[in-house]
Amino acid sequence: MKRFLGLLVGFLMLGTGFVFAEMPCEKGTGQGKEMKHEMGRVGERDEDVGNVKKYLNCRQELNLTDEQVRVLEKIRNDFRRDAIKRQADMKLVRMDLQETMRQEKPDFAAAKAKIKQISELQFVSKIAMIDAMEKGYNTLTKEQQDKLPQLKKERRENWKKNKMGEKK
Repeated sequence: MKRFLGLLVGFLMLGTGFVFAEMPCEKGTGQGKEMKHEMGRVGERDEDVGNVKKYLNCRQELNLTDEQVRVLEKIRNDFRRDAIKRQADMKLVRMDLQETMRQEKPDFAAAKAKIKQISELQFVSKIAMIDAMEKGYNTLTKEQQDKLPQLKKERRENWKKNKMGEKK
């Protein structure tokens, strides 16, 4: 019976791994790489709004005003601060889930509730990122917004040139 329960718990732990498969991971690995490239990484190592960061990095090309820079930095810092809190909450819920599943008689209903709570925290994180991106985009003038695709194209071309130069 203990062996059966051990196997069952093992399979449940493996199953929860699939739930966490949507979790952001290090840049360039895992699922959703394209989305992370466009939206920025949201993980324990780097809480940032990718587009806002790009706007700030292109402040000269976009001719950002001092006020726009101040607003974009506030959006970025507010998002990062909240992201750190959300990540801490997620870690705590994961610890609770592990503790629940390690019990001799696991409470499967509680485990399901913890998994649902983790999913909700992930959802809130993604919505918060979209909201911050929208605020950042709306901080730009129409002319600056229109200039973004050209800047993106130029940066992509420069990246390709640099990448090709490295291979030789």
